[in-house]
Amino acid sequence: MVARDRGQLLLIGGVAIAIVVFSTILFAHSLAVTDAIATTGSAHSIERLADREASVNRDLERLAVEARGDDLDGYETRYRDALVNYTVTHNRVVGGRDGTYLNATLNETASLGTEVNQTGSARFTRPGGTGSNVDWTIASDAPRIVVFNLTVKDVPGAGTPFTLVVEGDGGGTWTMDVTETNPGAVKHVTVNGGPSACADTGDAEIDVLEGTCSIDGTTGTFAPFTSTLDAPYTVRIEKGNRVRGSYRFAAIGDFPGTSYDAGDTAPYPVVPAVDTTYDTPSASYNRTVLVEVNST
Repeated sequence: MVARDRGQLLLIGGVAIAIVVFSTILFAHSLAVTDAIATTGSAHSIERLADREASVNRDLERLAVEARGDDLDGYETRYRDALVNYTVTHNRVVGGRDGTYLNATLNETASLGTEVNQTGSARFTRPGGTGSNVDWTIASDAPRIVVFNLTVKDVPGAGTPFTLVVEGDGGGTWTMDVTETNPGAVKHVTVNGGPSACADTGDAEIDVLEGTCSIDGTTGTFAPFTSTLDAPYTVRIEKGNRVRGSYRFAAIGDFPGTSYDAGDTAPYPVVPAVDTTYDTPSASYNRTVLVEVNST
């Protein structure tokens, strides 16, 4: 009788230890936070679940790479759609075979990264900015910037430039000027005081990260700040109220409260977080996984 009780205690203790080890392995290998876990399975089934989660996490990373591609603008929408398709496919194949069902959804709030997006054709503004010579910091201490697109419609001020300044680690500086002698006249986009990268009348469409600009079909290239400066970066706008247009910027970094009112910034998945729910005959749990994708 005593021997049988001792055996039962050892069995229960073994399963408990396996559950602890399982939870520890999941946390250490997936950079995830366990929201809830309940299991009635054996140590063997728990090990299978750990292998299954590791396989899913690798799939999430591959999906993130494919969804990102060469165009980071709109990446979050593509990745969200990819997760929906992956969940359906996984459950059709894996769930139908061994009963392991998954739900994977993008969690932008838990993702690492912030976006600021000024749309329309009004003058660039910041909270409290008055007059035409308003300077402000878009972001500082930014180790990774993944979207930076500018549209310049007009630069009032009879030749006074709108200037974008990026400072790198160690104090190096990169500048871009956009000038227009009169409204509707030829715009010039210059970098570091060099010759015009592109010049024409019309809206200037600038991809700051790719080093490309286009004005009414006239295209040009320039050396982006990533080619000469080391991260982390500080990005500033000078004489921002001189320019009419829009911009979109997404990065990991510090977005200072002196530059933005509440609601001006939003989460952006530079490093996406994915909520995963596993449901099997022996275990049910929720996790939020950070999917790290190497930057280009």
